[in-house]
Amino acid sequence: MKMKWVQVLAGASLALAAGMAMAAKLPDTVRLVVGYPAGGTADAVARVYAEQLREKLGVNVVVDNRAGAGGQVAAQGFLRSPVDGSVLLVANNHMMTTLPLTVKTVTYDPVKDFLPVAVIAKFEHIFVVGKTTPANTLAEYVELVRKEPEKYGHYGIPAPGSAPQFLGYSIAKKNGIQMTPVPYKGGAPLINDLLGDHIPAGIDAVGMITEHVAAGSVLVLGITGPKRLDILKDVPTFVEMGYGNLEASGWMGIFAPVGMEPELVKQFQEAFNEVAKNPKIEKAIVPIGFRPSSGDGQELARTVQEDLDTWGPIIKESGYLQQ
Repeated sequence: MKMKWVQVLAGASLALAAGMAMAAKLPDTVRLVVGYPAGGTADAVARVYAEQLREKLGVNVVVDNRAGAGGQVAAQGFLRSPVDGSVLLVANNHMMTTLPLTVKTVTYDPVKDFLPVAVIAKFEHIFVVGKTTPANTLAEYVELVRKEPEKYGHYGIPAPGSAPQFLGYSIAKKNGIQMTPVPYKGGAPLINDLLGDHIPAGIDAVGMITEHVAAGSVLVLGITGPKRLDILKDVPTFVEMGYGNLEASGWMGIFAPVGMEPELVKQFQEAFNEVAKNPKIEKAIVPIGFRPSSGDGQELARTVQEDLDTWGPIIKESGYLQQ
């Protein structure tokens, strides 16, 4: 009987030791690298997650803004990060799929050079017109362009070579019309020109426009995603309107340096997924056009690949390539 209890206790000790080994030790500070300036929507999402992660992980979590070249500077610099859990990358679809497909100087491989950890948020892009553009539906806008292309055939986008540019390209191609993208340095100047009647239409992330929709200053004619948004219940999706290749939602995800220990990756993954369920996250990011999301590294990897598969053929067909 004594020998049996010794064996049981020995087994329990081994199990406890194994459990402790699984909980990898975190560094005192974890940096979340964001490829966009402080004060922007991507930064806002990262900061609210950082705040909740501090409580969840019991370590200091800080946001490190490395803005430049649409996120390229942050992604490229991240490749030299240590694998001890002290640095994670907060990336979006522009950094991981659009840039590699459109910019010749991008040297990183979004599939091979980053370790997917978790999906944290999703968002949609919208097609919007100003109050003096006489169209209540996307079909009506298309007809305006067909009849008066010089007046209505140009649309604002937040950056050259961004997803909104190829959304516009796809709409024009399907309808056999000519639409010209007008690139801006971000969403704010685009919206200002739309409100000032300097441009008839624009395509951008939904968070940039919601307050103006509520005020009646602009009208949204279409939105990406698999279903309508609660905040824009009257706006049909592009899929509903017959644009089957324009379902892809925008997203934000967490990536680790290649070579990080699986136990550490799992610990981060579980922490982000649990934090995403916190009502404080939803309260903070829904008003700016995001919705909390969760998912493991495999789901994030699939999301990246699906985006590459969706936009790759469209971008190639358009002939677009930045030097």
